[in-house]
Amino acid sequence: MNTNHEQPQISLLKWMLEDVRKVTLNGVEHLTKEQLFAPPIEGEFPIGAYLMHLGEADIGWLQVISGKQEDDEIKKRAYYSKWYDCGPDYDPPTAPIEINEYLDILKITRDKFLSFISTIKDSELEDIIKWEYEGNKRERSKKWIIYHILEHEAHTRGQMFMLIRKAGWNKKTV
Repeated sequence: MNTNHEQPQISLLKWMLEDVRKVTLNGVEHLTKEQLFAPPIEGEFPIGAYLMHLGEADIGWLQVISGKQEDDEIKKRAYYSKWYDCGPDYDPPTAPIEINEYLDILKITRDKFLSFISTIKDSELEDIIKWEYEGNKRERSKKWIIYHILEHEAHTRGQMFMLIRKAGWNKKTV
């Protein structure tokens, strides 16, 4: 495994991934399992679906950057392509799930992503990864993929926090 002084860019990116997740989880820690499961406002996905979507993104991008398929059991636990914005494969949970299930799968998926990028050297961050998505050929650098995970979580967190406020579930009122 790389150490901080050997791979400073990787170390910084890992710290950023850990930090963005910590802030996200701190912002939802006051919610009940029922609030995580209920749509915060009409026509929106539940906050829990957004959380699982973060795990889903970790899995998806890990598969892209590593070139390896992820374990089906982890995908199942994260409701991979089943809950958040998934179209015809919509198959969400039918009852509130325990808060620890969200936390566990988010830890597992993020730890797997962090573990993989720990194997990358700073000098490999500009290496290009090629893949196909929805019939289109794509290519991006490893650095872009890692950055995109950060950007995606910050964006999704903003959506969640706005929906929490709109639902009146702010920390001050709960």
